[in-house]
Amino acid sequence: MQLTKYHTYTVPDFLNDDDFVRFVANPSENDIIFWNSVVAAYPDQQEAINEASKIILAYRKQDVFTNEANQQKVWKNIEASLQAQSAPKQKIFRLNRFMRVAAMLVLISSVGIALWVYKHNAKTDIATAFGEVRTITLPDNSIVILNGNSKLSYVNNWNKKSREVWISGEGFFNVRHLNKDPRHIKTTERFIVHCNDVSIEVLGTSFNVRTRHNKTDVGLISGKIRLEYVDKASNGKQLLVMKKGDYVEYAQKHLIEQKKLAVPEKLTGWTSHQLVFNNTTLAKICEVLTDDYGYHIDIQNPKLSDLKIEGEISVSNVDELLETISTTLSVKVKYTDKNITITEN
Repeated sequence: MQLTKYHTYTVPDFLNDDDFVRFVANPSENDIIFWNSVVAAYPDQQEAINEASKIILAYRKQDVFTNEANQQKVWKNIEASLQAQSAPKQKIFRLNRFMRVAAMLVLISSVGIALWVYKHNAKTDIATAFGEVRTITLPDNSIVILNGNSKLSYVNNWNKKSREVWISGEGFFNVRHLNKDPRHIKTTERFIVHCNDVSIEVLGTSFNVRTRHNKTDVGLISGKIRLEYVDKASNGKQLLVMKKGDYVEYAQKHLIEQKKLAVPEKLTGWTSHQLVFNNTTLAKICEVLTDDYGYHIDIQNPKLSDLKIEGEISVSNVDELLETISTTLSVKVKYTDKNITITEN
């Protein structure tokens, strides 16, 4: 792009300039730098640039034309805007071309590209269905594997901000390492996961987090993380540095349990569609089937919920899990579709 040609541009000229239209509709970093330099070189053009931007943004909001009459109305409004800025002869020549540009912008807006003035605040929200395991690549190329019935949100623009995500449900994070000097950590090098009253800050590591029913479990697979949580006893925030193998359970504003896992990798069995439990109760198994897979479970005798299966369970599907429960705990398990009934044998 040639900077000097914009010295004498009028509003219609800007409206007909493909580079300018692209800048207003969907600017890149280079576009922003270039147009800042235009304004710096020719400050008298600021007013015309602002006016042209307003016109493009105004008509770009027309996502759908329900009929020809509405479409013609928009074209007339555009013509009226141009008429006040240029001579009639120039207006007629410029209008047809701008109509094509406006049509292009309508098409772009129909696929949901945000206005450039709000681009830095655009968010991505991802949700998984019951039983679905989905792999997500974040803007910095960090990887998140999201378990069933889970949600992940993040702001798209991480250029000048911390890398922050919000999660409910369960996710395995493999965070890209950016920082080379732990003593001097830049804002853009921080990676923070928010869930309930817990925030997890990492530089480059892998960990599993499960947050459901106002309870959060965090297990560190590799690296080091800093856990920040609200503590009811002290009526303030507490910090906990976790190392490989550390596992914590947090609920009702205090740490319920802290322990060391011999094989923390087992926490991520679900990422390969494995159902893995270790010394667990029937109640815990049913909770996972309900939360992650969407089953409705009826345990007719509440005392059965406390039955415990010693040792490790590792199966590849729900059918195998229910068979293991029936055999190991000597209970009757009946199920149809998404309904499971468990009774005494």
